[in-house]
Amino acid sequence: MNARPDIRPAEAVALGETEGPAIRVTVESVAKAFGDTPALHGVSLDVAPGELVALLGPSGSGKTTLLRILAGLDAPTGGRVLFDGEDALQLTVQQRNIGFVFQHYALFRNMTVFDNIAFGLTVRPRDRRPPKAEIRRRVLALLDLVQLAGLERRYPNQLSGGQRQRVALARALAIEPRVLLLDEPFGALDAQVRKDLRRWLREIHDRTGHTTFFVTHDQDEALELADRVVVMSKGRIEQVGTPDQIYDAPASPFVFGFIGESSFVPVEIADGTVTLDGASLDLAALGATHGKATLGFRPHDVAIVSEGPALSGPILSERRHGGMRRLEVEVGAGRHRAEIDVAVDVPRPASGTIAFRPTKWRVFPA
Repeated sequence: MNARPDIRPAEAVALGETEGPAIRVTVESVAKAFGDTPALHGVSLDVAPGELVALLGPSGSGKTTLLRILAGLDAPTGGRVLFDGEDALQLTVQQRNIGFVFQHYALFRNMTVFDNIAFGLTVRPRDRRPPKAEIRRRVLALLDLVQLAGLERRYPNQLSGGQRQRVALARALAIEPRVLLLDEPFGALDAQVRKDLRRWLREIHDRTGHTTFFVTHDQDEALELADRVVVMSKGRIEQVGTPDQIYDAPASPFVFGFIGESSFVPVEIADGTVTLDGASLDLAALGATHGKATLGFRPHDVAIVSEGPALSGPILSERRHGGMRRLEVEVGAGRHRAEIDVAVDVPRPASGTIAFRPTKWRVFPA
């Protein structure tokens, strides 16, 4: 789990990224429908000041809709949004003072990097607009923060995708946001650039201390970046927890299947143990009581066995998977398929069948 500093470093405060301490954001029973199509079903969430929260889920799960409601770009059909106890739904977009970073940068192509970052400050009403010298100081400080010092005179088309996204973040920080919202900010970048920027964004967050919402469908991104992960599906929150809690103790088959790789086998619970086709697998039911259930395990959490209770069956296919071999095995009287990882140097059984036992597993009642 990533640790969030309780006190913001003096260098971050000197940049003037926020007008005050990070704020608490509370979402209470927020619902949203587009015509007859519901997008959010009474979502509730409490985010601590300075916390970085990932909204994670597949397309259509409602994560971007929730982000747009926080920003004031969409209005909910029910529920409340509170910023430090204040009803944010009564505030205009400008009054909310949100920093928003989009997937496709949304930079002004005819403006230099400097002018893009300064834009939110220069268009403020005169009585709220900082002096030109202060704007310049702040922009140059932010360029240094996002590691783009010296590029202020370039235009967006003279930058790489990763550099453009850094400019977009600097622009969001320049307006002194109360809350920072990022909507799939790395979605348009290649895998290696995404990986580099993930680490960089976490470092920026730890230095600036904004309350931040990060929308992604990439589980690795969410687990690496977030203090807490909010897993969403079909407009509902499935689970909220630290990366360790989400990965190691998934609350539902959906979370187990969406976070990390997994296999599921329909089983039955009898006398507190897991059975398949009437035979005990000698696995504890872990909270399931009796009757039909689903056994879930991850491909790397298995041990190959030669005797005793086990899942077994013919190997249907195999492929290289990083430093391991991934086997697809038919189990349960040929009705189900599971994937397991074995070391590259483990020979393929001459019989073409293999037996294994999960070393870590979850049991979900049907």
